Amino acid sequence: MIRVVSAVSLLIMVAFLLSCQTYSTGLQQSMSRTGETTAAASLKTVATAQQTHSVSNGGGYGSFQQLFEGSYLDERFNSRTPQIGDYVFTMEASANSYRINADPVHTGEQAGRHLYLDSSSPLIRVNPTQPATDKDPQMQP
Repeated sequence: MIRVVSAVSLLIMVAFLLSCQTYSTGLQQSMSRTGETTAAASLKTVATAQQTHSVSNGGGYGSFQQLFEGSYLDERFNSRTPQIGDYVFTMEASANSYRINADPVHTGEQAGRHLYLDSSSPLIRVNPTQPATDKDPQMQP
C-alpha cells in the first residue's frame, strides 16, 4: 500500500513539474511575441518617417540619425543601430531605397523572429532563424 501511495505521489509531482515547464515555455513565447509586435510597430513607424522625410526633402531616404534630427523619429532611434526592447534595428538608406532589419537580441526560445521591411513594399517579412530579407514570407496578422 505504501508503494502505491509513493508511486502516485511521484506521478503527481512529475505531472506538476511538467505542467510548470509547459506554462513557462508558453510564457516565454508570449513575451517574445510581445517584443516582436513592438518591433513590427517600430518598423512601420520608421517606414512612415522615411516617406515623410522623402516628400519633405525632395526625394531620398535618411539614416536613423537623419530621421531623428528632422524630428521624424523620437530619441530612441538616435543611433546607428538603435535597440528597442529586445530588438536591434539596422538600416541601409540611399536616394532610391531603404532596407530595415529588426533582429532579436536574445537567441533560443526567448528570441523572437527576425523582421524585415523595405521601401518597395509595406509588408513585413519574417525569418525564424536568421536576418530576414525580401525573399522571406510576410508576417501574418
